[in-house]
Amino acid sequence: MVGTKRITSIFLVILLVYSCSEDKTTEQDIEEPTGRSFFMGFTAFPYDYDVNALTETFENVIADGDIFLNHLDYGVPWDEVMNDLPFPEEVQNTINVAKNAKSPDTKIVLTTTPTDQSRGNLAKYWNNSGSHQPLPPFWEEKNFDDPIVVSTFITYCKRLIDEVNPDYFGYGIETNASFKKDDPAFAQFLNLMEAVYTALKVDYPNLPVFLSIQDQAFDLSKAEVLEISEMLVAHSDYIAMSTYPFLYYGDLTRDANPDLFADNWLEDFRNLDPSKPFAVAETGFSADDLVIENLGVSARSTEDWQRGYVEKLMNQLNALNAEFALWFVYRDYDLLYENTPSPPDILRVWRDNGLLDGEGNERQSYQLWKEWLQLPKQ
Repeated sequence: MVGTKRITSIFLVILLVYSCSEDKTTEQDIEEPTGRSFFMGFTAFPYDYDVNALTETFENVIADGDIFLNHLDYGVPWDEVMNDLPFPEEVQNTINVAKNAKSPDTKIVLTTTPTDQSRGNLAKYWNNSGSHQPLPPFWEEKNFDDPIVVSTFITYCKRLIDEVNPDYFGYGIETNASFKKDDPAFAQFLNLMEAVYTALKVDYPNLPVFLSIQDQAFDLSKAEVLEISEMLVAHSDYIAMSTYPFLYYGDLTRDANPDLFADNWLEDFRNLDPSKPFAVAETGFSADDLVIENLGVSARSTEDWQRGYVEKLMNQLNALNAEFALWFVYRDYDLLYENTPSPPDILRVWRDNGLLDGEGNERQSYQLWKEWLQLPKQ
C-alpha cells in the first residue's frame, strides 16, 4: 500500500480533535438475526491525502463500528528498538494516532508484522523517511530466527502494547501464504512466531494475541495452505482470517459473484482448532469491475454483489460465533489513488471496496452493515 508519511502527518491534525460445502442457502431459508456475536469495524484508511478526507474517515469509522483496526504494516524501526532508543518521529506519530483512537465505546485491534509486504522476507525499515525503507546493512542478511531479530521484534511488540494498551494484538499479518512447508525460511519463521507468542503470553497473559492467515495463496493448494495454517495457529489465541474473495487466485478473470463460492468458505480454517475463537482480521469486496492488465486481473463485480457478500459474511460470522470482523476500506479511495505519484498496480485491488463510493455516496452494502451494527452484541 502507499507509504504512510503523508497520511501520518494528516493524522496528527486529528489528534488535536480527538486527544467449504457447495450447498447454497437461499435468502428465504436464512432466519432474521436477532443479534450478532462479533464486533464490527474498519481501518481508518482515508480516501484522499488531505486533512478533511482523513478527519471525515476517522469520524465515520468510529460512528459506524464498535471496533477499530490500527494496522501497523509499515516495517519495523529495527535499529532504534535494538539500541533502546526513542522511536523515529514518523513511527511515534503513528503510534500516537493508535493511542488516541482508544475510547470506552470502541475496542482497539493493533497489528504489526515481522515480514515485508511480500510476506516472505524480513520487514523493511520504518523511520523518518517513511515506511518500507531499505534495511540498514546490519539487518540485510539476517534470518527470521536470528537471535537478534527475535529479541528485537519481541521488544518492539512489547513497546507497542505498553504504549497503546490494545484490546487485541496481532503480531503477524497474513503469515501463511508465502512459504512452502519445507522451505528453510518457513522453519525459521515458525521459530520466530513461537518465540514471540510465548514471550508475549508470559508478560500479557490476559491480552488476546494472534497472527492472521489468508484463505488463498497463489503457489499453494488449499490443502497446503491449511497444513501451514495449522502449524502457525498453534501460536495464536485466535483463528484470525484475511479474506478478500472477490479476487479468486485460481482464476483472476472469474466474476466476483458471491454465489460462486460456498456460503461456508471459512469453515475449514475455523476448524483448524475449534477450541480457539474465530475472527476476520481483514476483509472487503469490490463493488466495481477490477481490471489490472499488468497483473492479468479482469474480474467483473457490481454493487449488488458487494451487498451479497456482506450478507454472506455476516451470516457466516454469526454461524462461527466470531469475535470481530474488520472491513477494508470505508470509502473508495479513488482520489488518493489519483493523487499518488506512479501508483503501483497492486494499489488498485482494494480501491472500490468502500461501503461508500468514491464520491461519498452510500452503497447498498452500507445500509446492510448499519442494520447488522444496530443488532445487539451477544
